[in-house]
Amino acid sequence: MKNILNIARYDLKKITGSVVAIITIMGLCLVPCSYAWFNILSNWAPYELEATGRIAVAVANADEGATVAGVTVNVGDKIVDALKANDDIGWVFVESDSAAKKGVRSGKYYAALVVPENFSRDVLSFSNGDLTNPKLKYYENEKKNAIAPKITGKAEQAVREEVNAAFVETLAGYVSDAASVAEATGADPTVMLADLAEKVDSLARDIQSCIILSQSAASLTVAAGGLMDASGSLIDSTQGVLDQNDKLLDDLANAVPQYQADTKVRDAAAKLAEHTKKNMDTILTGIEAALAEPDGLAYDAFIAAKPANMLMVKTAQDNATTHANNLSKAGYTDLAANFTQLSTDLGTVYSELDALSTDMSTEERTAALEQLKKDIEKVNTDIDTINELVKTDIESDLAKALSNTKKSIANYRTSLKTANSDLGSLSKLMSAYGGALGDLEGSVNKTTASLKALQNGAGNLSGILSGAAGNELLQKLMDLMGNDESAVAEYLSNPIKMDTEVIWPVENYGSAMSPFYTVLAQWVGALLTAVLIKVKVKKRDDLVNLKLHESFFGRYGVYLLIGITQGLVVALGDLLYVRIQCQHPLLFVLAACVNGMVFMMVNYALVFALDNIGMALGVIFLVLQVAGSGGTYPIEVLPPVFKAMYPFMPFRYSMDAMRECIAGMYDGIYWKCLGILMIFFVVSILFGLAFYRPALWLNNLIAESKAKSEIML
Repeated sequence: MKNILNIARYDLKKITGSVVAIITIMGLCLVPCSYAWFNILSNWAPYELEATGRIAVAVANADEGATVAGVTVNVGDKIVDALKANDDIGWVFVESDSAAKKGVRSGKYYAALVVPENFSRDVLSFSNGDLTNPKLKYYENEKKNAIAPKITGKAEQAVREEVNAAFVETLAGYVSDAASVAEATGADPTVMLADLAEKVDSLARDIQSCIILSQSAASLTVAAGGLMDASGSLIDSTQGVLDQNDKLLDDLANAVPQYQADTKVRDAAAKLAEHTKKNMDTILTGIEAALAEPDGLAYDAFIAAKPANMLMVKTAQDNATTHANNLSKAGYTDLAANFTQLSTDLGTVYSELDALSTDMSTEERTAALEQLKKDIEKVNTDIDTINELVKTDIESDLAKALSNTKKSIANYRTSLKTANSDLGSLSKLMSAYGGALGDLEGSVNKTTASLKALQNGAGNLSGILSGAAGNELLQKLMDLMGNDESAVAEYLSNPIKMDTEVIWPVENYGSAMSPFYTVLAQWVGALLTAVLIKVKVKKRDDLVNLKLHESFFGRYGVYLLIGITQGLVVALGDLLYVRIQCQHPLLFVLAACVNGMVFMMVNYALVFALDNIGMALGVIFLVLQVAGSGGTYPIEVLPPVFKAMYPFMPFRYSMDAMRECIAGMYDGIYWKCLGILMIFFVVSILFGLAFYRPALWLNNLIAESKAKSEIML
C-alpha cells in the first residue's frame, strides 16, 4: 500500500511541476467534453418545425381541373392551398414540373411534388363509374444527404393526408348537394319508396277488377251462340268493356316503374368481399415472409404490423356481421348465412393474430403461422362462395317481380288486341263466322291468366318497396347526407383519432442523444489518456520491493483522477451549459463519474497488459460500441453480430443509467447498470494483472520492431 501511495504522490508532483503536463491534462479533460456538448447542440431539435421548415421541397401544380355536372373542380389547387398553410416542410412553389425536377437533380431542392394535369379527372372518376386511382409524382434526392430523405418523408405523408382530405371533401360535397336538392324538391327517398309501394298496391287491386271484367267477358262469349240475334248490342257492350280494359292497362303500364334490378346491395356485398380478400392477401404475404424466416427480421416485421392487421381483420369482421344482419332482414337468408360464416372465420383469424408474439419458440411460431395461413385461406374460400351467391340471391327477387309485371302487361295487351280484332270481325261477319266466338273465349281466358300473373307480380313488388322504405340503413344514409358537408368530410378523411400518451417524455432530440455523445466523449478521453500518459512505473529509491499490483494501482491513481474530472466536466457542462433535460441531475453526475472510472480502467488495463496492441483494442472497442451499442439506432434493427455483442458493451449500461436520470427512474435499472459497470471494472483489473507477464515478450518484440523502423514512436 505504501508503494501505491508513493507512486500516486510522485505522479501528482510531476504533473503539477510541468506546464506542458498541466496543459495536456487540461486538454484531456476539456477537448473530449466539448465534442459531446457540440454534438448534443447540433442534434438539439432536427425534427422540429424550426428545422424541418428549412428543408426545401418544390411543389408544381399542372392540374387542369375537371367538370362534373356543370361544376368545375381543381383538386391540385386545393392541395397547393393546403400546403401553403403547412409549415412542416419548407415548401417552394414553382411554375412547372420541369423546374421542380431540375431543382431536385441539381440539389437545390431535397425533393419535389408534381400534381399531373389529369389529377382532378382521376379523383372524380368515381362520378362516371370509370374508377381510376389518382397519382402524384414525387421526386427525391437521396444523394445530397442521408437523413434528409427521412425528414422529407414527412412531406410525402403531409401531401397524402391533404390529397385524401381533398378527395373526401369533394365526394362529401356531391353527396351533400344531392341531399340538398332532394330536400328542396321534397324528394325524400323514404317517402318516395313508401308512396311507390302504395301505388303498386293500388295497382294490384285494380288488376283484380280487370280479372272480374275479363271473366265476365268469357261468360258472355259462351252465351253468344244462343243470342246471335241480339249480338249487335252485346258486341258493343263487350267492345266497351275491352276498351275500358285497354285504358286501364295504359294507366297500369305508366304506374309500373321501369326499374332494372337494384344492384346496390349486390355491389356493397361484392365490394366488401373484394376488399376483405385484398386485406387477407396482404396478411398472407406477410405470413409467407415470416415462415421463410421465423427467427429473423421478417417475423419481427410481421409482429410489428400485427396491430394494423388485427384492426383490419376486426373491421372486416364487424362489416361482415352488419351485412349478415341487413341481408337477413331483407330476406336473403343464404347470403346472410355465408356472411355470418365469414364473420366467424375472421374472428378465428383475429384470435390467432392476437396470440402471436416474439416470446414463442421457432416451432411454435411456424405452427401458429401455418394454422393462421390455413384459416385465412378458408376466409378466402368463404369470399369466393359469397361472390357466387351475390348475383343469384340478391338480384333475383326484384328482377323477377318487375319482369313478371312487364311480361304480364305485354301479354295482356297482345290478348286485348286479339280480342278487339275478334270482336270487330264478329260484328261484321257474325252470320258467316260463328266459330269466331270460340276463339274469342280462348283469348279472354288467356287474358284472365295474364292478369292473375300481373296481380301476383304487383303484390311482390309492393312488399319489396315497403321493406326498402323502412330499411334502417337507408335512414342512416339520409341522416348522414343531411349533416354538414365540412364535418362529414373531416370525419371521413380522419375517422380515427389517436389518443397518445408519452411514457417517460423527453423534451427534445438533443436531450435524448446526450447519453450517447457523453459516453462516447468519455471513452475517447480515456483512450487518449492511455495513449499520452505512460502506464509503466520507473524504479526509484523510494519504491522498495515494487510488486506488479503495486505498480498497476499506483499509476492508475492519476488515471482515476483524470477520469473522474472528465466525468464531472462533461456532466456539469451537459446540465449547465447545454441545459439538457434531467430529472435526477446528481445521479447523472454520479453516473458520469462511474463511467470515467470504469472507462479509464478498461483502457488502462489494455495498455498496461498489451502495450501497443492494447491501444489498438481500445480503438476497436470504441468503433464497435459506436456502431452497435444502440446509441443511434435500436439494437433490434442492427445486424446479428452486434446483437450478439450487445450485452458485453459498457456503452449500453452507461447510456441506460444516464437515460434513467434524464427521463425518470424505473425498477432500480439505474443501480443495476452501475453494478454491471463495476463488474467491467473488476474484470479489467484481473485482465491487466493476469496478461502482463505472458504478453511481455510480445510487447518487447513489437517495441523493437517499431524502433527499427526509425519513424514510429
